[in-house]
Amino acid sequence: MSAEIERADSSAPQGTEHLPTRFAHVRIETSEVKAELAVPSSQARRLLTTVLDVLVVLGAVLGPTLTVKAAPAALPTWVTAGTIAGQLAVLTLVAVLAHRPS
Repeated sequence: MSAEIERADSSAPQGTEHLPTRFAHVRIETSEVKAELAVPSSQARRLLTTVLDVLVVLGAVLGPTLTVKAAPAALPTWVTAGTIAGQLAVLTLVAVLAHRPS
């Protein structure tokens, strides 16, 4: 899986695929899915905030699920619960910092 965010690069030589553009692009590719989105550059912050929100929600769902699956049975429950709490705390911190007024 790869994710890529393109921006206009005025230092790139003319005639290449990196020509300046008025749009912000986000491209996400996996072996099964390819998605690309372009929005006007004035909306780039909203686009990136939305992408971050989606990643935080996925992390909040998948992080604890994968932690519970990966935790050995001999591991005390409080260790697994603490790890999950730490994951959720970091995701919450990232979401709060991303939505801080600029």
